[in-house]
Amino acid sequence: MNHLGEPREETVSQGGGGGVQISSAAAASFLGEQTIKEFIPASWFHPVGIFKVLARIWDRLPDVSGKLFLTFTVDPKLFGDEEAAFNESRAWLRKVFFQLRRGVEHEGKPHVIDAPYCIKVEFHESGWVHYHSIFLTSRFLPKELLADLWGLGWVTVQRITNDDFHYLLKYVTKAEDLPEWVKRRKRLRVFQTTKGFLMPSDEPKLVSETEEVERKAKKHRASYTIDERFWRWACSAVIRQNGTARTVTFGCPYREIFDHLVLSAARDGRYKGSGEIIINRKEGLKPWLTMQNQLLAAKS
Repeated sequence: MNHLGEPREETVSQGGGGGVQISSAAAASFLGEQTIKEFIPASWFHPVGIFKVLARIWDRLPDVSGKLFLTFTVDPKLFGDEEAAFNESRAWLRKVFFQLRRGVEHEGKPHVIDAPYCIKVEFHESGWVHYHSIFLTSRFLPKELLADLWGLGWVTVQRITNDDFHYLLKYVTKAEDLPEWVKRRKRLRVFQTTKGFLMPSDEPKLVSETEEVERKAKKHRASYTIDERFWRWACSAVIRQNGTARTVTFGCPYREIFDHLVLSAARDGRYKGSGEIIINRKEGLKPWLTMQNQLLAAKS
C-alpha cells in the first residue's frame, strides 16, 4: 500500500504571477456558498491524513490477538549510511521470510512460518530504519533462530494484542521528522500485506471527493520526490461547494495565509470552525491571493 496521494490542482496567482488565472467557470461557481480549507493528504506521514489511509482498510483488519509479532532493527556499524541500510535490509527481510515459509531447522526441530503477514516500516529519530511484522499464526518461533536468520541487528519475538496492533498502525512519523534520504525518494511503501492478511471486503468501494481528485492525479505522482509532495500538500487547499471539491495550490503554505485571514473571517461570521472559512462571494479568492503575494514578497 502506498502512503502518498497527489491532489489534482489548479495553481492560483494574481497580477501576472507564475500561475494560472482563475477561469471564468471557476468564477461562476462562486455564485453559491463555497468554503476553503486546508488540504489533508492521505498519508502515513500526516497526523490527520493517516486516518484517511486507515479508513480504507480498518474494517478489513484481522484479529491479531496472540499472533506472532516480530521486530527487526539494523546495526549502523554494518552499513555505510541510513539509506544503504534500508535498501539492503529490506531485500534481506524478504529472504528471511522466504526461508521461514520453506521451513528452517533449529536445535533439531523444524520451524515453518507460512501464514499471511504484514510489515510496517518505521524510523528511529537517528534516521535508521526498523521493521515490525505480524504473522497470522500462533506458532512458536525461537528468538535465537530469528536472530541467526536476520544477522543485521537485534530482533524481538512477541505476541501482540489488537490494541497494540491498532496503535502500531496509527503511529505517525511526521514529515518534518523524516530522514533527508527518505524525503529525496519518490516512493516508500510504509505498510505492506501479503495475500490473505486483510479480510475481503463485501461492500462496494465508495470513493470520497478527496480520494477522487487524488486518483485522477495519480499518474503524476512519480514526477515528484516525497519532499516535493509534502511542499505541494502544504501549499494546497480544498474548495467545497454542494458536495463537490477541487483543490487549489498557492505559492506558499496555505496555513500561513489562513493564519492571517481567519480573524477577519471570524469577525464577518464566515468562519465555520475546524479550519473551514466561507469564501466571500464578492471577493472570491482575492484576499488569499493578496496575502499570498505579501508573504512571498516578505520572504524575497
